[in-house]
Amino acid sequence: MIHVLYLDDEVHNLTAFRAAFRRDFHVHVTTEPTEAVRILRDQPIEVIISDQKMPTLSGVEFFELIMPDYPNPIRMLLTGHADIDAVIDAINKGQIYKYISKPWNELELKGLVQEAADLYHQRQAMASEGEQLMERMSQARTLASHILIMTQKEQNPSEKMDKIGSLAQQINDLLGG
Repeated sequence: MIHVLYLDDEVHNLTAFRAAFRRDFHVHVTTEPTEAVRILRDQPIEVIISDQKMPTLSGVEFFELIMPDYPNPIRMLLTGHADIDAVIDAINKGQIYKYISKPWNELELKGLVQEAADLYHQRQAMASEGEQLMERMSQARTLASHILIMTQKEQNPSEKMDKIGSLAQQINDLLGG
């Protein structure tokens, strides 16, 4: 189940959000940025939704604050105040996936959260694939260095070619060829 964190200073918004989405998502709600950070530390949050206008800091400021330690969750901003400068800040500073106006439509927001979670999982899969590729490339470099060493050693040419061919096949297998 998708883990969603919603930060808003208005309790009735949190209550409405939890009621609307508790069957579809694992919902974490809070009015306090410090509590939101604790939830991020303790839970596998995939999507973070924050209100833009809050008394202690803005949603964009909250996203900027958490980004160094929690760069992977997809961020969405809810606001009842349409402001082009806030939208630009949200995109540039907070790296916001979606900027949503209040009042939100339940069906639309559910779809956006699902899209955001799908994007989160795609990014995680790509990162994992990248790590696996880097490991295979490292192994291939090691095998290639063995080939280089073998070509410099005095050996029976036929035996040398067999070993080089075997190592080359291992490199080819590692790289998916």
